[in-house]
Amino acid sequence: MAKKLLAALLAAALMFSITACNKDDGGKVNIPANQTGSEDFQKNMHQSTSDDIRFICETDGGIYMGGPNSRYYYIEKATKNITILCNKPECDHKDSTCNARLHAEAIWATGDKLYYSNRDYVNVNGQYVNYGLRLYSVDFDGTNRRTIQKLQFEVGGETSSWEPHPIQHRGIVYFPYCGILYAMPLGGDIEKDAVAIWGEESEDAGPSFNLSAPRYTLWADGDTMYFMVNIPQTDGTYKDTLFAYDSEAGIVTQVWQVPDKDEVGEWVSTGVSVSQWYVMGGAIYFYLSGGDFWKTDLVTGETVKLADTHEKTKYGEAVFSDGNLCLLNSAPEVEDGHQYGIAGSDYLGGDTIYVYGMDGNLIKELSLKSLYDKFDTLESCKLLFCSGGDIYLLADATTRTGEVGVGFTYNRNLTLCCVNIDTGEITQIYNWQ
Repeated sequence: MAKKLLAALLAAALMFSITACNKDDGGKVNIPANQTGSEDFQKNMHQSTSDDIRFICETDGGIYMGGPNSRYYYIEKATKNITILCNKPECDHKDSTCNARLHAEAIWATGDKLYYSNRDYVNVNGQYVNYGLRLYSVDFDGTNRRTIQKLQFEVGGETSSWEPHPIQHRGIVYFPYCGILYAMPLGGDIEKDAVAIWGEESEDAGPSFNLSAPRYTLWADGDTMYFMVNIPQTDGTYKDTLFAYDSEAGIVTQVWQVPDKDEVGEWVSTGVSVSQWYVMGGAIYFYLSGGDFWKTDLVTGETVKLADTHEKTKYGEAVFSDGNLCLLNSAPEVEDGHQYGIAGSDYLGGDTIYVYGMDGNLIKELSLKSLYDKFDTLESCKLLFCSGGDIYLLADATTRTGEVGVGFTYNRNLTLCCVNIDTGEITQIYNWQ
């Protein structure tokens, strides 16, 4: 009883210190107006393994992140201070008029603006009109929101929200529509400027999402745009297949397909899909949960093992950057008196991050056990991304009591954390409850 009381007091004290320093009043951090976003697709910002925080981008000075409450936040890279993306002095950040409520389905920072996509419903004379998926721009402080361009030829029903998310690279927006992949200049007219890259419209294709259409994961590196599609095989199975698009020649080429187990051994989704991947410098780096880190040269097709990660952890989740391969282990269900994760889950908890160089050499082992000691109900951690010398993650201490339909209580408790690769220091940035 005393142990539980002490843990509760520690958790309460920690929650107070975080929320007290990071009130949602938009005034704790000055969001600089003279930031600069990259013209290139931000690969490391598209690595999140969490369903709660997925749409993230960065500038030279900070990081923009969508919280689990549909609001956006700005984090200063140097200090890790955070503020909500709203500069309205009297705003309570609870209704749709708050600048921070972007409801973004994709976001990036280019030049001196943020760009985001949103499937927008607009109140016109008392009735909500579906304008479909559109691209917007907004200043770095959340003001001056503008509609930039349409990302749908026709506005479909609710199922159209299953379309994959657009990306931007060097002034070109790439987006799928009804199974076809398109390219269009930033700010262009979809009817005049959109060019079909790959895919065919099936017989049942229409403005609503076509369930038989390919599921794209879009990517870009250097002069090349890439997309991953799970392609059906003649034997009835599917395989992750990577294609490269040469924008100058207008040619699409298949450059890689998920290997078979006789090449790389077995893993969780053997022969079908990879757990995580990253294209850089003409090579694809990939992690196989239940297997290892690998690299394939996209020109020669040569595949080499970078690291025997299964020697550190059989399963895990990975995020990549241009300098590091980061792997969070899958901890046992019960260890040292703590329960890591939800019983029956394939991936339980995670209390150690293994950091490898791009050559596969192990650089650091970073312990997260102090988080489990501070949050008595912490069940798992999810990697978000790696930026510079920092790894960002989401610690989930959500509690559930009762049975569904009979006094069931579901209390979300998520904490954004940052781990410094050099020192191993963990900074707790923000808490959502």
